[in-house]
Amino acid sequence: MLEVQELLDMLAAQDIFPKDLTISDANAGVPNAKWIEDEFNGFYKDKLEEMGLGTWDARWDCDDFAYQYYAMMRWAHFMTKKSMAEGIAVGIVFFMSGARAEGGGGGDHAINLVVVGKEGEREIRFVEPQFAAQGMPAWLELSHAEKASVWAVHF
Repeated sequence: MLEVQELLDMLAAQDIFPKDLTISDANAGVPNAKWIEDEFNGFYKDKLEEMGLGTWDARWDCDDFAYQYYAMMRWAHFMTKKSMAEGIAVGIVFFMSGARAEGGGGGDHAINLVVVGKEGEREIRFVEPQFAAQGMPAWLELSHAEKASVWAVHF
């Protein structure tokens, strides 16, 4: 299980020091990156399509995709009952983006952060939920400037 202090240490090691940090559970199950790639992202895409929410709209934009990804992963964690952890290691990150933001013009943007791995081999990975919604590879690498610009993490 991922404990709060380990998450805080991992964020600091990535030079992520948000002004707004919310951690809702005392501990979290740590998913396998392969499960996210092979199973969860397809589930997420299919469910968004069923709801008519698979494409960007000014009324359904980056934060909506990120919150839905977060909620669906937490639901999957609860339903599979593979871990007795209070939550699953997924969060929402708000930061200043370059060309990633809608329209490519830069500005604020929301994506997901997931801690993946096994005990002793954990890492923070970033997910673009809008890519997952389109069935595209969703892992992102954030630049140092983007990490430094993170103002909120909801985990």
